Amino acid sequence: MNLHRLLQKKKSAIRKRWLDEIFTSYPPDACHFLKDEMDVFANPVGHTISANADYILEGLIKGDDTSSLSPYLEWIIRIRAVQDFTPTQVVSFVGSLKSATIGLLQTDIQKHNLWEEWEELSARIDTLTLMSFEIYTKMKEKIHSIQMKELEKSEKFLIRLMESRTR
Repeated sequence: MNLHRLLQKKKSAIRKRWLDEIFTSYPPDACHFLKDEMDVFANPVGHTISANADYILEGLIKGDDTSSLSPYLEWIIRIRAVQDFTPTQVVSFVGSLKSATIGLLQTDIQKHNLWEEWEELSARIDTLTLMSFEIYTKMKEKIHSIQMKELEKSEKFLIRLMESRTR
């Protein structure tokens, strides 16, 4: 038994636990809606988080380069960055993957002495966490830039309005 096979075998349980941890970071009413409403049009946030979490989990299991998982992280971070979360809360979903995984696999990892493989996977998840902070920072800079441009537009409009009234 190796960790890859174990991850494949327990993938759906890891996915479920991980998504449960992600969605419990939301208020209770939102949590239930995000978890239970499966219609993509009724629940685009839950759908986007679930779909991209699937890609991230699958990529980790397959051993994809962590940089190739960046677009999937970005989709989730894009949603969480505009919500009422602290920076740590925005990216905490990545760490939730580690806790969900070890929570389900610890006994098997110990039984089959897969600690070295676990450490490699754990390091890859840590890399995703660091990438997430970087993505979040860039996203917040972009949001700030957009806000500044809107303020400048508003200011110019108000100046023109005031000038037109003084004529």
